[in-house]
Amino acid sequence: MVSRRGAQDRRSYGKSAQNLIRAVGAGLLIGLPLLFTQEIWARGFVLHPLKILLLLVVAFVVVLGYNAASGFRADSSRLEVLVDSIEAMGLGILVSLVLLVLFGRIDADMSLREIAGKVSLEAIPVAFGASLARTQLAAPEDDDEDDVEEQEDLAGQGQAGPAHRLFVAAGGALLFALNIAPTDEVVMLGVGAPWPILLMVMAASLAITFALVFYAHFRGGRDPHPGDSPMDHPISETLAAYAISLGVALALLWSFHRTEGVGLAAILGMMIMLGVAGALGAAVGRLLVGDGDAPEEEGS
Repeated sequence: MVSRRGAQDRRSYGKSAQNLIRAVGAGLLIGLPLLFTQEIWARGFVLHPLKILLLLVVAFVVVLGYNAASGFRADSSRLEVLVDSIEAMGLGILVSLVLLVLFGRIDADMSLREIAGKVSLEAIPVAFGASLARTQLAAPEDDDEDDVEEQEDLAGQGQAGPAHRLFVAAGGALLFALNIAPTDEVVMLGVGAPWPILLMVMAASLAITFALVFYAHFRGGRDPHPGDSPMDHPISETLAAYAISLGVALALLWSFHRTEGVGLAAILGMMIMLGVAGALGAAVGRLLVGDGDAPEEEGS
């Protein structure tokens, strides 16, 4: 009996270690581009602490929503989802701190304010990656048989409703747009673009994301036929997700001081251009919490 319990404990410790390694690896896969981005290092120092805190709060809420929609574990309770989300954010902060120290971007001469600013911004994409680790990157054999059966049942029922899908769309938009928002290219593209170009960019963003989610037949893609809820209609869901993407883009532009001292036309132009990345991220997020299988081809 003792040896069996010891074996179970070792298995539990081993599985916990695997989950930790998977979370760190996924966090690095998602967050590494920003860890090498000079604009993020600089913005972490000049941004107002309240703006950084606001971004962290938004990121945590989105991570919490994603974990609630897809589940860090198949049998997670609300408390466990909350704990998992806190762990993901904590892991993002720890991994970012270690990497920035190794890269020489943080040293003992820096103030706590500068260190906290850099680590906080870098932690956001790493935390998203950590939250993706269990549900999207785990091997099927890593789960217990009961968990696998429960996940299959959830997949057959459709794991995420309209509200959850839009919540995760916000997370995907934030993750993708955050990689571009600090750069000067957003200003260059948005300020100089005439309205006909901006309208075409909006139309292209809507068309591409609509096709990706409803007609590209990706795993997790949605059925193009309308559902019972108004938000289950492909057009309404696409428009809502795009509106969320534009809102996320505007929030990031404001956070990074891109909206200060410029006119409304310039702000709208930058928002629409940054919204391209946000809309693609929102589409990817909805695919991640889709029904699990690509929609069937017509006539198949």
